[in-house]
Amino acid sequence: MDDCGNISDTFTQIITIQDTTAPIWTTQAGSLNQTIECSNQEALTSAQALFPNASDLCDADVSNITKVSGQFTAYEGCANAGTYTNTWTVKDDCGNISDTFTQVITIQDTTAPIWTTQAGSLNQTIECSNQEALTSAQALFPAASDLCDADVSNIIKVSGQFTASEGCSNAGTYTNTWTVKDDCGNISD
Repeated sequence: MDDCGNISDTFTQIITIQDTTAPIWTTQAGSLNQTIECSNQEALTSAQALFPNASDLCDADVSNITKVSGQFTAYEGCANAGTYTNTWTVKDDCGNISDTFTQVITIQDTTAPIWTTQAGSLNQTIECSNQEALTSAQALFPAASDLCDADVSNIIKVSGQFTASEGCSNAGTYTNTWTVKDDCGNISD
């Protein structure tokens, strides 16, 4: 308004508030990655339960994080080991979507099979004339188990040659040894 009372047209200012910035992850990339032994189901469950955190410049609550759980991808030739790849995104109230946050859970099998047959239990003392007992003793096999491989029946026997006792060629020993390998190549004692 001027001194004479004349009023101008209205001058209008429009302030447009926009939100074009996506939420960001406050959890450091790679910090949820885990390497777990295949037999440790508790650790796998714990790793699968992890979630990253996010923040947004305008949206105070960006807890609507969406997780896509990846399927287990086994390594070639080692079905007990492989990876799970889980991903997350989060959207703010204005529809801006974050970059993808990735977690890789690596399952490994580094533990060799163990013998479940008690050491020494296959040992035999046989009379030199009892060929049937010798054949039966030579046919014995130990049993093994593995924490991650349900079938460790691929036991390899190395048959020892007869070693005669000194001064008595009818008596002596056979020493047989066995090893077993799990699907991931770990070899027993």
